[in-house]
Amino acid sequence: MTTDFSQFTRIPSLPTVAIEALKLFHDTNSSNEQLVSVIRKDPAMVGKLLKVANSSKYGTRGEVTDLGRAVMLMGRTAAAPLVLSFSLAKQSMEKSDHLEHYRRFWLRSFVQATAAELLASQYGSPAFRGECYTTSILAGLGKLALLKAEPVKYLECLRRAKTEGIPLPRVEQETFGFNHSKLSSILLQQMGLPERCHAAIRGINDPNMTALKAGGEKHPLLEVTRLADAVASLLCDETPAISLIHLEESLANFMLPKQLSVEEVVGGVQEQLDATAQSFDISPDQLPSTSDLLQDALEEMSRLADLASQENSSQSIPIELLEENGRLKRRVADLLHVSRVDALTGICNRAYLLQELSERAALHRVRGWSLGMAVIDIDHFKKINDTYGHQAGDQALKIVAETLRNTIRDSDIVGRYGGEEFVVLLEDSNSVGLAVVGERLRSKIQQSVCVFEGKTIPITASVGLAEGKVIGPEQEFGEKLFAAADAAMYRAKHSGRNCFVVDSLVQEGDCLRTCERSRSKPELVVA
Repeated sequence: MTTDFSQFTRIPSLPTVAIEALKLFHDTNSSNEQLVSVIRKDPAMVGKLLKVANSSKYGTRGEVTDLGRAVMLMGRTAAAPLVLSFSLAKQSMEKSDHLEHYRRFWLRSFVQATAAELLASQYGSPAFRGECYTTSILAGLGKLALLKAEPVKYLECLRRAKTEGIPLPRVEQETFGFNHSKLSSILLQQMGLPERCHAAIRGINDPNMTALKAGGEKHPLLEVTRLADAVASLLCDETPAISLIHLEESLANFMLPKQLSVEEVVGGVQEQLDATAQSFDISPDQLPSTSDLLQDALEEMSRLADLASQENSSQSIPIELLEENGRLKRRVADLLHVSRVDALTGICNRAYLLQELSERAALHRVRGWSLGMAVIDIDHFKKINDTYGHQAGDQALKIVAETLRNTIRDSDIVGRYGGEEFVVLLEDSNSVGLAVVGERLRSKIQQSVCVFEGKTIPITASVGLAEGKVIGPEQEFGEKLFAAADAAMYRAKHSGRNCFVVDSLVQEGDCLRTCERSRSKPELVVA
């Protein structure tokens, strides 16, 4: 039976500027000047490209104010896909009966294209990077077409995928007899894109496709497009467990020039988004952190395992999640642990520490408690490295981390903030209690024993502490609390090291100011 796609291929046409830019991108004989001439037809587009050219992604010296220079800086193979991106973004933000779904579509498309560009950068070719970006940003057009043609049916597809943990393409196949990737490839064919581009999109959800054309060899465009879709699925779709499994398997099966882990890929994409998101009027804050993704995946696996135990429920659950569910949960738990832990010291890493700071600030605001923080910096750490070697420095970091972990209360949390600096989050604190904590941390570190290759290395630390009632946004309060504790630590350094200083954040109107409460005298250390 032949499927009639005609009712699904009537999506809003792209602006003339975007179509012309797309044609120039695929014309190897076109020039930067031709592209500049096309873009100048749309003043708003000119402004957006200049904004990108001046972003941290390109790191230019001096402001770029000329479109010709901006295109030269970015390269034709990067500038043309950006024109297409801005056109899609504009359409997705226009008034519609399903505006929120269009916005989600655009965010996912941008994430997918960013992932494709990141992965393609390993191959060194700007043209290939641009082609991967273009292919991936158009890969979801089939979703727009389905939502426009059959909104009721397609919204039900989205609901089922979310609530039952089933991959969206599978639900689409059951409902329409084809998935959005198949429809996207037809739309790209109509737009005149090269056959390899729409073939790569068609292959996203066709595991049997091994080449872009029958009898052909493997092409990295196919694998990059698949991997980029898997990254976007993990970051943007609401099926974290199956998406995580899919991405892990895809990374393991595809031999990139440099093998990457899930954490490296997701982290790289989020870093790129941070650099360019403002130009696209999107907020990277809408995307979860790696730790949150893994936590969500673990919870989803547990939920689906419970669902599977109920009568007549297993038919709606992906077989991937039913087979070896325990093994998968252990793997995700291991990944979650890795995403939260500093590899050298075994305590919390900076990312997880900042996440905990924000969450605890929110809780302490509700309870009306003061939140405390200690910043601990190993004294003369560079001298330890220079005298005994970097392995000795690593040993000192491990000893201090273990000492801090064994000294704090169960309700407190310790992490490595970076280098030789550690942070402790202290529950329900006041300035008097912080002085006790400061002296305890200082003395325990001084008493710790660090032996490296038969030599005992004396260790001391300077400790800065601060506390205050949580007012204002959690992130802003956290930044002020850290700044106060960090400044107190530096005053301890300047006071002779091996001592502590306690500050409080005092509210004055709607503002917080720092007030020193106590300090200790430096202790004499006999080497």
